[in-house]
Amino acid sequence: MASPLRELFGADGPLGRSLPGYAPRAEQAEMAEHVAAALEQRETLIVEAGTGTGKTFAYLVPALVSGRRVIVSTGTRALQDQLYHRDLPAICGALGRPVRVALLKGRANYLCRHRLEIAEQQAYARGLRREVATALPKVRAWSHVTKRGDIA
Repeated sequence: MASPLRELFGADGPLGRSLPGYAPRAEQAEMAEHVAAALEQRETLIVEAGTGTGKTFAYLVPALVSGRRVIVSTGTRALQDQLYHRDLPAICGALGRPVRVALLKGRANYLCRHRLEIAEQQAYARGLRREVATALPKVRAWSHVTKRGDIA
């Protein structure tokens, strides 16, 4: 008999029914069970798996099903954006489990108004290059309307 978690990853499970191109992978379901056990027992788990194993879903699904607060740290902003904008909404939609998530980035990813002011002062003192002369006022205008200051 398959575990409830394995059923989520099956061809007839919510992921298989909801996600175009989804294909069940035994390694993915096995990894998901290990992740779920580590979450339940509050243990550390290190997993290594090859390309195409389905690692992202294998850790996100048990994390979402657990109901616990989880921090996912990625090696690149591209993967972070993929998780936040594509994978999490797809999984939550398939599972019918809305979840509250936050996207946190390092401070280098946000506009610093103080550094913008310094850049403007230095640019004007040294004489503006054409591209800087057109860019800085646009950045300044954007700085007044942005709510998050995310430079991406």
